[in-house]
Amino acid sequence: MSSSSTTSTLTLIGQDIAIYIGITILIIGLLGGLLNIIVFLSLKTFRESSCAFYLLIMSFADIGQLLSGLLSRIMISGYGTDWQTQSYFFCKFRSAFWQFCTSMSYTCLCLATIDQYFSTC
Repeated sequence: MSSSSTTSTLTLIGQDIAIYIGITILIIGLLGGLLNIIVFLSLKTFRESSCAFYLLIMSFADIGQLLSGLLSRIMISGYGTDWQTQSYFFCKFRSAFWQFCTSMSYTCLCLATIDQYFSTC
């Protein structure tokens, strides 16, 4: 009896962590990404820089990565709602979109670094 109550307690703790920490990270990440987009689009110094274009695209990719990866993980671990089992299309699309956003984010970061290097040489 003791091990089953311990297991259920740990499961509830894991769900609470997934819900509260995950939602906190999601909100902070979305706010940070949106603020990056606002800054890169509104300030003239960033609109004229080609490096800022890469960072702007990276911000969009990071938001897509948060929404496709973390939001579904919060729903699965925290609430027990698995959208991937309800729709075959969503299962494949989510995985492909998350991989696309991840690779696009890293690519834009590398291109921004290369652009800064060549513009200062």
